[in-house]
Amino acid sequence: MRDKVLYPTRQKENLLRGLLDDLNEAKDQKGLTYYAAFREVALSWLGYSEDQAPIIIDGANDRGFDAYRISRSEIDLFQFKSQDFQKKSSSMSLGADGQLLADIPRIVSFLQSADFSKEAKNRKLKAFVGQLQTALRSVPDEEVVLVRLNLIILFDGLTTAARNELELHRKQNGIIKILGRDVVLEIDVYDVDRLLASKWRETNSQWVDATGQHSEWLTFHYQSRGSAYINDKTTLILYVRARDLIDAYRRFGYQIFEANVRCEITKSQVNDAIRQQVATEKGIDEFKLLNNGITIICVNRKQPNGGRLDVMQPQIVNGLQTVTSLFEAYDALSAEMQEYFDDKCFVLVRIYDQQSIPDVPKLVRATNNQNKMEQRNLRSNDPDQISFEREFAKLTWFYERKDFAWTAFERSPNQWTTLKKYKDRDFKVAGRQGRPTIRRVDNQDIGQHWLAFIGHVDDAAQRRRLIFDNDKYYARIFQSRVSKPAFDYQFQFNDPRAEEETVPSAPSAEALLLAHLTYRLAKENVLTSAKVREKIIADRRFGNLSDDEIDQRLTKDPDYIKGLALSAGTFLFTELCGFLFLRAFGLDLYSKAALVLLNHTDMEPIYRSLNFETIKQKISGEELKPNDLFAMLWLLFENIVLSELAESDQWRNAFFTESSKPRIMYRESTRRRLLDRVVTLDEISSKRPLNYPFSVHFDKLGIVNHIKRIVKSY
Repeated sequence: MRDKVLYPTRQKENLLRGLLDDLNEAKDQKGLTYYAAFREVALSWLGYSEDQAPIIIDGANDRGFDAYRISRSEIDLFQFKSQDFQKKSSSMSLGADGQLLADIPRIVSFLQSADFSKEAKNRKLKAFVGQLQTALRSVPDEEVVLVRLNLIILFDGLTTAARNELELHRKQNGIIKILGRDVVLEIDVYDVDRLLASKWRETNSQWVDATGQHSEWLTFHYQSRGSAYINDKTTLILYVRARDLIDAYRRFGYQIFEANVRCEITKSQVNDAIRQQVATEKGIDEFKLLNNGITIICVNRKQPNGGRLDVMQPQIVNGLQTVTSLFEAYDALSAEMQEYFDDKCFVLVRIYDQQSIPDVPKLVRATNNQNKMEQRNLRSNDPDQISFEREFAKLTWFYERKDFAWTAFERSPNQWTTLKKYKDRDFKVAGRQGRPTIRRVDNQDIGQHWLAFIGHVDDAAQRRRLIFDNDKYYARIFQSRVSKPAFDYQFQFNDPRAEEETVPSAPSAEALLLAHLTYRLAKENVLTSAKVREKIIADRRFGNLSDDEIDQRLTKDPDYIKGLALSAGTFLFTELCGFLFLRAFGLDLYSKAALVLLNHTDMEPIYRSLNFETIKQKISGEELKPNDLFAMLWLLFENIVLSELAESDQWRNAFFTESSKPRIMYRESTRRRLLDRVVTLDEISSKRPLNYPFSVHFDKLGIVNHIKRIVKSY
């Protein structure tokens, strides 16, 4: 049975806040409905990568389920039930009632259809039927076929009545017939707590278990009859009880995995094969012979004695898929099969003393070959990525060139061979409530924000994955210095002039970091669509009006439209900054200019300590000084969004009829409209005052010339 304690309860508030942040970002930044946002975030939190994500069916005539995933003899069906998390009335602490189970009979009935051709009307549903038929034909008669119906809900479990109804469905449908074949049907519910537990296991970076207790020593039981183990001063080889590995993962999550291999955590056919193998007694008996085993490094260990081994801070460097798959398989076993598994399932384990391994990454590469590695991680040891790591370190920022890099570095700085002169404290500053703030940046974020900065906003928003998967994107971001914004090339990524005028040299760390921090600044200053609505209702005192009256007034309110537009168009501020800086400095941006802008403007508190409060105060109305450049640019950006977009009846109507708000914000016509206005204001302000509060320092000088003057003065 699954443990009642899934994660430290004191972390629930932070985990829940992270879930809501991800949900709001998916809704506001990608223009998804609240339902689609929950579906996307839930799958991500449950470990489904883009490559292995279920196929979405959701739509007309979908027969009750929203997505599916077929892997040989395992068929996963998904149904998502969300509430509008941006409404005040939403509550994650409510249990879901029986209405959320209403589609289960429909799904079961469809699966048992005698003639799928009559039942399957949806095009994607027909594709599912074809794959289902192929899967059933390919699995031998003696092998069990498993169908899992995963009900994923944005609620705190089920009400008592709903739980009773669910149990009834389980009893009535334990075995069903699909195309004449007996199939095992499991119905499982993933509620908010299970989503939070999944995220906690992924993010846990301390030796603190799910109960909140600190513990560095783990106990493994090994097969002790005969020649039980091979042992020398540095290495121990033995068969460990699989249940102990499952318990270790349940207690500590990803903390038991060495950071260099955590990037492999994703659903895959390897996982499915392992789960299938332990579904029978024969498979359990043979597991230790058929599985490749796992490799562990540890800080210390005691001598094995009487079938017990105590290990200090074990880190699995190979076998992550084995452990996570066993964890998932175990919970699906019957109580009787779990007892058999506890007694009979063992895994070959190799344990190395950490001091005896001079190159842990080399050991990881040598022992991991089951699952495809992400392109980002495959490129992590490229010379240019290592160079960026060192250059960012000189700026006192940690550059994460692969998944979980910071966790690994923080744990053992001395073993991080590419940053030998640095300690984890070099990248930390005092934060709120005594907690340190870590200056670190992810290289995939860097790539995305740099694309927006140089003017390829649509690529940044829609093609993040290509940053490391596509050589042209990788070269443009990490191996080139552009001299002009994409605006000057009609926003075309492959414009021949852009290729000719691009210098084949890596951009400076200062320039990349500057682009990243402009995005962080924008994120700090925009509100979610729900918060925008709440603020305008309070400011306009609409609280006593009906919802319909409020909606009618809001759709005509320019400040409300501006707030929604800013929320959906965060990348556009980064593009505006890049547009102005490239026009001001060209290739000189990469040397002195970027460093001056980081050190000698109102960006400095953000650059030094991620302190956004100072600039927020300037934006909210403090008197601006000449070097308060980014406060000026943000206010300029807000003004342009208001005047060019929100106050335009034509654009406002298009904005509300567009299903995806980011799509209309990142459309070429919208971006050109905004940047054309910047050009116009720059020309006007060079001749006469604009007389805006934010324009006082570039009135009669020009925006670009004021930016040049700041840098020239240093």
